[in-house]
Amino acid sequence: MKKDVYSVKKLNETTFLIDEMGRDICYLLLGEEKALLIDCTIGTGDLKAVVEEITSLPVILAATHAHTDHLGGAWQFKEAWVHEDDNIFLFRITNSRLYRNKQLSNRMKKSGISSKDLKGRIWNCKWKSFQSEKVFDLGGRKVTAILTPGHSPGSCVFIDDKEKMMFTGDNTCPFLLMKMAKATTLEKWLEGAEKTLALSEEYAPWCAHGDGTQSKEQIAHTIELVKEIMKMHPQNEKKSKKAVHPKNSKGNCVVFDTAKIYE
Repeated sequence: MKKDVYSVKKLNETTFLIDEMGRDICYLLLGEEKALLIDCTIGTGDLKAVVEEITSLPVILAATHAHTDHLGGAWQFKEAWVHEDDNIFLFRITNSRLYRNKQLSNRMKKSGISSKDLKGRIWNCKWKSFQSEKVFDLGGRKVTAILTPGHSPGSCVFIDDKEKMMFTGDNTCPFLLMKMAKATTLEKWLEGAEKTLALSEEYAPWCAHGDGTQSKEQIAHTIELVKEIMKMHPQNEKKSKKAVHPKNSKGNCVVFDTAKIYE
């Protein structure tokens, strides 16, 4: 397997951003006794080898949520921690090689990555459930997973008390996808997003796409976009339909289901 599909950026002495060809990002946090890998990308290359080049510490794998571009590489590890609301059969299936192949970006395909590079079987990795406020003790560094449902029912943010960092996955990305299988209503998403915004006063947010950088201002703007949608749609439509707000936006926007705005 290839290692050069991944690039590594050191955020500080014990925190690393690992980018999978601009498609998705995972983070490696080092403690004194253990390391925590938050998400594991689609898994087009040898992610485990990349991690082992950074640290010899035993590695815990945990996911912000169970979508393909966050757990597709889990087959390289013995077990992965997933919030109980995302540890469902549907998401196991969508992490199979067939669905991982559908997630390949044009850049990956142009570089020669194909279905042949998608090794392993998701069933090789045991998914272990956790509940909100699960603490991962790395030795001298504790990271807490907090449930913020929306993009998926079990989406979580990971709070690093030592470095004052927060890893948000996809739940408050600038390009927010809410027209997804098992995504919650916008009303439900809003609860978790406002919790994330409050946490961003103390913790610097990092997301799982783009270059990873995020700000409390961007999170606040995404919340305002969702509130605008709720004003424009006082009730759920009877039929499910994909919509985007604002329309034709090349920046911060929300893709949503007109039938899943309110609980």
